[in-house]
Amino acid sequence: MNQKIIGLAIILVLIGLGIFAFITFKARSISRLNVMSNPGASVFLNEKLVGKTPYLAKQPAGVYTIKLVPDADSPDASTWQGKVTLKAGYETYVKRDLGASEVSSGGEIVSIDKIGETDSEISVSSSPDAVTILLDGQERGVSPQLFRNVTEGDHDVTLTSPGYTARTVRAQAIPGHKVSVEIQLALSAEAQTQTASDSGQPTSSSSTSTGANTTQVTIKDTPTGFLRVRSGPSLSASETAQVKPGEKYPYLDESDGWYKITIDGGEGWIAARYADKSK
Repeated sequence: MNQKIIGLAIILVLIGLGIFAFITFKARSISRLNVMSNPGASVFLNEKLVGKTPYLAKQPAGVYTIKLVPDADSPDASTWQGKVTLKAGYETYVKRDLGASEVSSGGEIVSIDKIGETDSEISVSSSPDAVTILLDGQERGVSPQLFRNVTEGDHDVTLTSPGYTARTVRAQAIPGHKVSVEIQLALSAEAQTQTASDSGQPTSSSSTSTGANTTQVTIKDTPTGFLRVRSGPSLSASETAQVKPGEKYPYLDESDGWYKITIDGGEGWIAARYADKSK
């Protein structure tokens, strides 16, 4: 009889341990999502409506497609959609300022992940890329960038680039963790006006039309190892190709910090600060 009681007790203990382990595993696989927007918006995860901003809720860890749809009383704001990775046991912060279009919208995604025991890291990426990074007010290169051995505590990450509205995010460095800061800069009001006026495309110089132009541009080193070729003289113009440092292309024209070149039988625009013009 005693053996049966002991056996039953052991079984009950094992069941209890199993339930505890299951609950612990479920808790560790849960993350938290914090979403803010201006103006207010409905929040969709994988096309499912989960709430409205400000939104703060627990979600299973994983990769999600997040979409923010502005409220009906904000007709001048556009919908935003992106990817977000929720890490188990941590909070991911999403903030969006919803403008009239994608290029006039800005925002950030801040997430954290375990990397070790003592080191603290801050990873900074941006759209557009190759913009100036200031860490606590000190210029620290261009994006993307990984800062290692960052002192514990709060740090201000500021991204700035000509033609864009600067954006600052506060990131908390924690020993043994990496904080990832993804920032999208919005075109400034002046740049949006310039982009609209440039939509007609500038005309080429007379030397180009006569075929007598022998000027070339040489691609300089870039932070990314390549330079984007765009359909127009604007960072909001679509990317049509990529060129590499050291390559040379025929020069056609220029406009407000951009060179127009011949490439692969067609034409495109590159940022003049990453190219040298010569005869």
